[in-house]
Amino acid sequence: MSNPVWYCTRQRAGPLVKECRALRPRLSPHDSREDHRDKQKIIRVLDQHSAVCHSPADRLELCLALFGFRGTHYTLTFDDPHLPPNFKAVRAAWRAFLGRAVRWRQRPFDWIYCIEGRHGEHRYHIHVVLHDRDFAPAVVQFLWRQGDVDDEPVLRREGGYRRLAEYFTKEAPDGLAIPIGRHPWSCSRSLRSRVPPVEKWREESGVIEIPDEVLWARRGDTCNEFGAYYYGSYILSEEQFFNLE
Repeated sequence: MSNPVWYCTRQRAGPLVKECRALRPRLSPHDSREDHRDKQKIIRVLDQHSAVCHSPADRLELCLALFGFRGTHYTLTFDDPHLPPNFKAVRAAWRAFLGRAVRWRQRPFDWIYCIEGRHGEHRYHIHVVLHDRDFAPAVVQFLWRQGDVDDEPVLRREGGYRRLAEYFTKEAPDGLAIPIGRHPWSCSRSLRSRVPPVEKWREESGVIEIPDEVLWARRGDTCNEFGAYYYGSYILSEEQFFNLE
């Protein structure tokens, strides 16, 4: 009997590697109700929880990984005199900040931003990710003229890039703070264009190899007698990443 064929996908961005391997069940009109249920359990995971680039958090995680080891996450808050009354005014404040940043830098640069206003004190604020080589924290504070600036590294061992990707995508438009149909986060076109395409191949093994001593890793799986879905995601250390370059 031949070995089963695993359908494999992998996507890389910076030091981040995401991979999944799957044995997809075949539905049959002769399946019992229990067999149909168990097969659908695998199929739902494959259709709804792709390891590579399916959900908004997946896509944002890949964009964040392109900042590598030197990305900084800034939180731009508004003081009382500058607190915007609505989402449109926050967008205007973001565009004004971005315009000042473009004039200061005088060349294209990567950015990600997210507008929030539904949690905490329910005050609007803006999250921005910038590369350290483009902007220092003191420069961001100088360019943001409507309140305070907090900063922290994008990449952390306790969650990798996924932590920030899930944080940025946690608030859906509610029709009040965030209007329906408006995207609360976005990134520069230059960043989106550099996300590598998905690698696809077939193999006789479902094993996903994760190197030793990576900065962050996670695994997941769903399997039964009809099929399987294995997932692995990891972030290479600086030494491992630059040895591959």
